[in-house]
Amino acid sequence: MNRKIIIKVVILALWAFSSQRVMCQKDPVVRLGIFTDCQYCNCPDNGVRFYALSLAKLDSCITEFNSLSLDGVFHLGDMIDHDFASYDSVLPRFRQFKPPLHLVLGNHDYMIRSEYKTGLLDHIGIEQAYYRVDLGEWSLIVLNGNDLSYFAPQTRKQRQERNEMVGALFSGLRANGMPWNGGIGSEQMQWLDGRLAEAESAGRRVIVLCHFPIYGKGDHNLFNNREMLELLSRYPCVKAYFNGHYHPGNFETVNGIHLVNFRGMVNTGKNAFAVVTLTADSILIKGYGREPDRRLGIRK
Repeated sequence: MNRKIIIKVVILALWAFSSQRVMCQKDPVVRLGIFTDCQYCNCPDNGVRFYALSLAKLDSCITEFNSLSLDGVFHLGDMIDHDFASYDSVLPRFRQFKPPLHLVLGNHDYMIRSEYKTGLLDHIGIEQAYYRVDLGEWSLIVLNGNDLSYFAPQTRKQRQERNEMVGALFSGLRANGMPWNGGIGSEQMQWLDGRLAEAESAGRRVIVLCHFPIYGKGDHNLFNNREMLELLSRYPCVKAYFNGHYHPGNFETVNGIHLVNFRGMVNTGKNAFAVVTLTADSILIKGYGREPDRRLGIRK
């Protein structure tokens, strides 16, 4: 092998090694399937809520998500409307998702007979009501907005905290003390604060997911929405907050945090779900049905 050929081989090897290092150092893209408020019930339609159609919409969503390369799927709450037997139709379909499925608890998930409420987590197959999922450079923090609730089981401490919180809302003429909403208890808030501090220290990006919004239409907001927004705003690592609950959907950017209220699947004859792509500098939302597309830059 002559000298010129050797030099060419060395140059090509160095270029390949350099390219491989650049690719390894690149932030990996994370792709998520997001849908909310399936809210199935074998019952008559109510206005724009087509309860029985949710199974067909869910089947379409499963087919689409399974055809893609997704890192995870999140349902943002309200799997059913009110009948415990509805889980017999929804849960077998949820098990058909090929990517890992992560569940967020909604208020309607607890609108069932009292004897079924205590064992609900076991029945739907989740170990903790609030938890963290790490995917690539992102941490997805799932909150339990039914921590303080008029439907979920409550300890004496939770009832006291809920009643004081809701009483203060009504005294302040704020509309989010309605019984169909929920709140985050003090212990869960401390847990969240700790997870955000860890993510900030580790240089991770965070999206917080909960059933209830923290901004927008007041009578659907989390009981302690202002306190939640204040906490999230203290941590630059928090890039977005995803929720359902308010079926028409909503979008705001507050203190650099994108607040995305995804549209309820149960509403109207159209479907509603999304594929969310997380990159180093953007959150890209591809909407299906009545869910709109969005391109959201993330704060540093």
